[in-house]
Amino acid sequence: VIFNVGTDDITIDEPNAIVSDGKYHVVRFTRSGGNATLQVDSWPVNERYPAGNFDNERLAIARQRIPYRLGRVVDEWLLDKGRQLTIFNSQAAIKIGGRDQGRPFQGQVSGLYYNGLKVLALAAESDPNVRTEGHLRLVGEGPSVLLSAETTATTLLADMATTIMETTTTMATTTTRRGRSPTLRDSTTQNTDDLLVASAECPSDDEDLEECEPSTGGELILPIITE
Repeated sequence: VIFNVGTDDITIDEPNAIVSDGKYHVVRFTRSGGNATLQVDSWPVNERYPAGNFDNERLAIARQRIPYRLGRVVDEWLLDKGRQLTIFNSQAAIKIGGRDQGRPFQGQVSGLYYNGLKVLALAAESDPNVRTEGHLRLVGEGPSVLLSAETTATTLLADMATTIMETTTTMATTTTRRGRSPTLRDSTTQNTDDLLVASAECPSDDEDLEECEPSTGGELILPIITE
């Protein structure tokens, strides 16, 4: 995996794994700033952390000798340096296939997740935020696609910037305390450990003395629960 956070290209790889053997392989990649981890199948996790830990320790010692009147200036400088490491944590779009980089991937891809988004499922559903180019076709019943050397799939993330946690916490049901109809919380009592469901109550007061207007449900985001 090669990525760039605004300076030079950063590479993290698994030299022991052979992935051109015609078999399925599972690749797990995480990144935050310049920190990254990569795991292929059951091989050990490769970790990449930028240098600077020892500098931070020396800075902590030197910080004790910085005059009090300059302490805030130093803290603001450190905060700005930390902000630079997170500025590339959000992306406007991702491209899959590598055709535009001159190293195209040929083969079958399935189960592709990006920050909680099921990219291939969105492509199969003809989501307007996903654009496909070249020779791309859906195979099987699940969201699996075949990529050729002339294929690029682009997913726009500007309007879909979400994570699994954000998706979970934005689910809501509009209910009343008196005479309410069954809600998502009532119908998924066996799955309460896996769901976080917020309840939008009446805005008039905290005791719900007035009945809430029933919701049309059009604005709700409901999860699909799979066993």
